[in-house]
Amino acid sequence: MVRQGFAAFIFMAQVFFFADLCGAVEAPRNPNSAKECALCHYRWIDTFFIDGKGTDLVPYQEEKVAAKAEICFSCHDGSVVDSRVRVYNDHHHPIDKPPPAGMVIPSIFPLDKKGNMQCATCHTAHGVSSEMGMERTIFLRVSNTNSEMCRMCHTNKAGGPESGNHPLDSTKLKISANLKEHGAEEGAAKNQVICQSCHTAHGSPFDKFLVETTANSTLCLNCHKDKQELINSPHDLRKSAPQAKNSKGQTTAQSGICGACHRVHGAQKVALWSRQMAVKESEHPVEDLCLSCHNEKGVAHKILIKGHSHPIHEDIKKKGLSTTLPTFNKWGRRVLKNGIMSCPTCHDPHRIRKNGDPATKKEKDHFLRMEAAPSSTLCKDCHADEKFIEKTDHDLRLTSPDAKNQKGQRPVESGLCGVCHQIHGGQEYSLWARNSLPEAEGIGEKACLGCHSNNGVAAKKSITSHSHPLNVGLAKAGLETTLPLFDKAGHKDKSGKISCTTCHNPHRWDPLIAGGQKSAGDEGTSRNSFLRLTNAPSSQLCEDCHADKVFIEKTDHDLNVTASAFRNSRGQTPAESGVCGSCHSPHNEKSRPLLWTGQIGSSHSVMDRLCTGCHSENGIASNKVPLADSHPEDKLVTNIGRNVKGKPNYFPLYHRETGKLVTVGDISCPSCHDVHQWDPKRKEKGKGKNLEGRTINSFLRMQTYKIMCVDCHGMDALFRFKYYHDSTKRKKQRSTQ
Repeated sequence: MVRQGFAAFIFMAQVFFFADLCGAVEAPRNPNSAKECALCHYRWIDTFFIDGKGTDLVPYQEEKVAAKAEICFSCHDGSVVDSRVRVYNDHHHPIDKPPPAGMVIPSIFPLDKKGNMQCATCHTAHGVSSEMGMERTIFLRVSNTNSEMCRMCHTNKAGGPESGNHPLDSTKLKISANLKEHGAEEGAAKNQVICQSCHTAHGSPFDKFLVETTANSTLCLNCHKDKQELINSPHDLRKSAPQAKNSKGQTTAQSGICGACHRVHGAQKVALWSRQMAVKESEHPVEDLCLSCHNEKGVAHKILIKGHSHPIHEDIKKKGLSTTLPTFNKWGRRVLKNGIMSCPTCHDPHRIRKNGDPATKKEKDHFLRMEAAPSSTLCKDCHADEKFIEKTDHDLRLTSPDAKNQKGQRPVESGLCGVCHQIHGGQEYSLWARNSLPEAEGIGEKACLGCHSNNGVAAKKSITSHSHPLNVGLAKAGLETTLPLFDKAGHKDKSGKISCTTCHNPHRWDPLIAGGQKSAGDEGTSRNSFLRLTNAPSSQLCEDCHADKVFIEKTDHDLNVTASAFRNSRGQTPAESGVCGSCHSPHNEKSRPLLWTGQIGSSHSVMDRLCTGCHSENGIASNKVPLADSHPEDKLVTNIGRNVKGKPNYFPLYHRETGKLVTVGDISCPSCHDVHQWDPKRKEKGKGKNLEGRTINSFLRMQTYKIMCVDCHGMDALFRFKYYHDSTKRKKQRSTQ
């Protein structure tokens, strides 16, 4: 029993003894023993580390310097297939070299005694950063989350495009799985671009420690997949300009496809540009990118921007337009608000065809973002109001398919808009692309009559003489309008002059109906015919300028009221021609005064003949035929002092043959009558009824009887005025006095 108790005691003592022994030999968390450290650092044995002195074999080293790389490579020699193989066998960050000139190395990163970088400049085997996990820290001296450590030395590689560098911390594009397989990393956020997204400090088989080759811009195109259509296009300088060099002096074979125009680091601010700019310090740097090649000495000298071109540097919204096309700020970045038009608004320099079909690539497509022919989708994206030209008479794809513009293109080649407008190299007026009529006076008129003439594609609708006046200012005539007026260059100008496009909108057949409301070849009326305002049955277009004539509407002289079946010289009823069109035609009237399209009567005065055409036995106003229809001939009078239009005493006189205003002449019908206003005291439209008149209305002018009659006839003037059209009654009244 005693022996058993002693044995148990001995056993328990051994258990506690070995337990204490095991506890005593447990490795410390931060080992500092000579045995552990001396495996790599023989200077760390007690004699060196504690006593602070050397030995007979090795001197003591007081200066703290980085260890040589051979120490690291004694283990990291690639003999074991793990991460160490990348360190030894492939490209890695420079060692045994000083930092580049101008680079400031923070003191936390030690150099060796020669000032060279070593493995230990970035790494330390004695401790790690605040991050846990060797798979992330790799014994780095500081955390490299989001490439923070890289940026501490490579300060000139950060800052993004403003500093001429590729953006960092962006998450707009997806970092491809292919790059990740080759060692690319993303930042803390998904798809966050950091230095290691393109570079790896260890184990790269490519120059600049890149994770993928730049020979064919494979690295770039892994993320920028939408730029792949550039390959083998005219903008692939390997094909079109293989000897051209970028700002680093590299040919495309050296820089890669993308590197011919862009640099990842050390580029110009706009688009990371790497080509020599044709213009320095321009106010429009985005345009300058294109002109760096498209100039007389550039690699694209065969494709020059000549003559007049589509406006750029314009704020689309300020122009009252909207678009799905990209707009840019002055640094070439796309913006959603307050962006301006630039070359890349219409052109995508990386994509020759919108549909992306390599089999259909054609140089004539000029890298347009949308199709330009045959339907001009690109143009219509901004100019939505002009798209209504499609399927009208002005759509030459339908009405004149063989007609050619100045570039020799047929409508199917130039597109719907390119028939008349040339984006680059057009004429000054509206970038005009067709032949103009040189003898025409106004620039807008020249363009229109280039087609609407005897030798034009619209010869059937040619405009001859005796049409509405053009190239005259309204202010001089005392008129105002909401319609557009134009200056000498054809630009809209409120103080400008009348042009064809003052009344006509060549892109819209019907002002009241949007869309394809007409089939090419249909005959027009005063309701449509590319007019800016409808002119029938109410003549809104005419009234916009001739506001003093609007009071004719719904009076006896409005033939919609009194003679709806009447047809003018063009065969139009009042409903078709409009109120004004019953008597006047804006185009091609045969030597008639006032563009007269109504009936013509008989009289010694041309102005009287216009009135007696209706007020005669065979006229539409046969119930209003005066017995005496004119003042005695050759009784010339003068109206000086009474010839100012708009004044109450206005009494106009007209030339007997031409109908032009004169100051000495015969009295005619419109001398006393204002055919556009029923009551001289009331500027209002009629009641829509055929009314019987009196001497105080009946289209008479204000104070007519007091004006001219009194001058010659004295007190007898009242009778002569009252019975002017009935000489029998006039004489009878005189005899009873």
